[in-house]
Amino acid sequence: MSPAPVDVVWEAPAPFMLLDGIAHVTETDLVGWRFFSEQPFWLALEAAAQAAALHQRWLADFGAHAFLLSLGACRWPDRPLTGRLELHARLLGRAAGAAAYDVQLSLPGSSALSLPVHIGLVPYDATFRRDKLQERYRALFRQLCAQP
Repeated sequence: MSPAPVDVVWEAPAPFMLLDGIAHVTETDLVGWRFFSEQPFWLALEAAAQAAALHQRWLADFGAHAFLLSLGACRWPDRPLTGRLELHARLLGRAAGAAAYDVQLSLPGSSALSLPVHIGLVPYDATFRRDKLQERYRALFRQLCAQP
């Protein structure tokens, strides 16, 4: 027996950046947001990973490549995302090549969700090229910080 057909197909936005802005950044925190309209919760997970990775890039002065290592467990909402999602990525600790975050996800009228996020950080190389990535993420960061 084959599975039931899926009624709704949602595709990722291009380019695939799920932060609309950064409100605040310090050595230990990045606070950003994203507006959603009836979109699946997995996009909030991706936005949380992007916020933590962007914080790691900023801490490294955009001189290294950051990527998702793992997401921890969190409660999954039973409805699509709608409204302004606030993301507060709080750095819990760093070691050579890795960082641990607690990312708080908040929508108006909902209780906040806490998501453990682990980010890897590696030097640029032939695959993750400095000439392609360093200025791209530096410019993206400036653009996100300039949003009202």
